[in-house]
Amino acid sequence: MKKIIAIGLTLAMAFAALTGCSKEPAEALSVAALNGPTGMAMVNLMDMEEKYAVSTYQSPGDVTAKFISGEADVAAVPSNLAAVLYNKTEGDVVAISPIALGMLQIVGNSIEMDQVSDLKGKTIVASGQGGTPEYVLEKVLADNGLTIYEDVNVEWLANHTEVNAKLLSAEGTIAMIPEPFVSTAIASGQGAVTDLFDLNELWEEATGHELPMGVLVARKSVVEEKEDQLKTLLDDLQESVDFLNDSPEEAAKVVVEKGFIGNAEIAEAAIPGCHITLYAGENAETGAEMLKAFNRILFELNPEAIGGKMPDEDLYYQ
Repeated sequence: MKKIIAIGLTLAMAFAALTGCSKEPAEALSVAALNGPTGMAMVNLMDMEEKYAVSTYQSPGDVTAKFISGEADVAAVPSNLAAVLYNKTEGDVVAISPIALGMLQIVGNSIEMDQVSDLKGKTIVASGQGGTPEYVLEKVLADNGLTIYEDVNVEWLANHTEVNAKLLSAEGTIAMIPEPFVSTAIASGQGAVTDLFDLNELWEEATGHELPMGVLVARKSVVEEKEDQLKTLLDDLQESVDFLNDSPEEAAKVVVEKGFIGNAEIAEAAIPGCHITLYAGENAETGAEMLKAFNRILFELNPEAIGGKMPDEDLYYQ
């Protein structure tokens, strides 16, 4: 009996020692995104609180501030900011993948236009100065013989919500907005708000490349020290992206529940135009090449658009 008790005590002590040495659960990754398509891409992750702390913000500046300060491990930012942040932090940023492709539209309230050249002498209300929207507009206008700020004025507002408010409140307003704000404005405009030009198509005509609007970035330390967590994030994010694109009717209800759009019908209409995507695994190289082409185009437009110099290969996730 004494021998049995001794063996039992030994096993109990060994189990206790093993339990004490076991790893604690990894701390949840902090993820920051915009209150738009990049945030919508993460609807599934928002319910995985043990793995992710997802926060959404109204302006790119809020997202980048959280990322630069170290409060966010991973962030979804306008595509040009991946290179800007890389140069600003001396390489402490890795561009993981484009997360949203072209979604920009020029719309008008009681406006009719047939050609981009008709914008000459007009004012466009928009948000995103210093970011992807500004440089996309500049390139598209130039391809149609117009110079931004000379032939076409732009009134920059703080966020897309403010742009929509101005668009809906005044006839004759021309605005540049992305989905899902386009679908919201058209539904709210009672027939007065209509699409004028698809900037995504115009960008491809001007450059020969697809337009990455948002990119998922991670801190270099996350890529190096939390590789398993990052891979799990990409797997979970892929499922979330597939859910949105494959089941827009069901996904629309979740998008409304999470507060991105107030109406499920509008959400369902907006999801396809958001072009939410993820280039991971065997598709990672395709995403990286898209971002490289985008950075080259912006560098030719204005080197400061990507932080003053072309980033090297270390920017792109391997």
